[in-house]
Amino acid sequence: MGRIAQIGSVTALLGIAVVGWVILSPPKSPDLTAQIQAASAVLERARVDHMVHYDPALNWLVLPEVTKSIERKTLFIAKLLPLIAEQNERILIQRSVAETAAFGSPAYNALTHVYGLKSGASRKALLARVDKIPESLTLAQAAIESGWGTSRFALQGNALFGERTYNANTPGMAPRGASGFKVKSFDHTIGSIRSFMKTLNTNRAYKVFRAQRANLRTQGRAATGYDLAIYLKSYSEIGDAYIQRITDTIQANALGAFDGITHVDH
Repeated sequence: MGRIAQIGSVTALLGIAVVGWVILSPPKSPDLTAQIQAASAVLERARVDHMVHYDPALNWLVLPEVTKSIERKTLFIAKLLPLIAEQNERILIQRSVAETAAFGSPAYNALTHVYGLKSGASRKALLARVDKIPESLTLAQAAIESGWGTSRFALQGNALFGERTYNANTPGMAPRGASGFKVKSFDHTIGSIRSFMKTLNTNRAYKVFRAQRANLRTQGRAATGYDLAIYLKSYSEIGDAYIQRITDTIQANALGAFDGITHVDH
């Protein structure tokens, strides 16, 4: 798929308006070998320079079929990492507004609503929610929940994080062998990433997660996936075993190297 261009105003940047997308060129079927080479180059640069860029060679709609695990993982990480970094930078722009906007101003109140708080919420409460999610943690959970992009939900619904919805009006896919809920689906991968980040930043189940992240920031420390994984027991029905899966995935794939990475457009 060609480069996706986002069209929106400042209010869209703050998450207040619906974001529109324009597809600049029709999807193609790029050579798999070329994709793997491009993905490897993206990740090599990311590890060396701590910067990641969005390579047009990786703009495919779904994960290509590959038999080697290492190639599948390389493609998966290289596709998602720039999108994750870009969304974290978007959140940090929102955080800057939360820090500097006059208390009670339209900009301030708009952010409180976006992040699930009532008008008049304290700046401390708002800032606890408006903060980035470690890249390693996001990658690990996407890998676990989507089978490295091979699940039916990922392939058919761009759903990487297995988020459930009980709202009949929310787009979603019915799981096999279960009823009463759907797994959220999205038009584009970026929608799944945004939804996941918003869930961790607003859902009451992750209040302690956010509090620990705020504590680390107060100490002058950037939160890592390892730091925060322990507070995600509620994300999965398997509880403590899920935390172990996250930390094992981060370690086995050296995902910690990507925490705090900078996104560049070229």
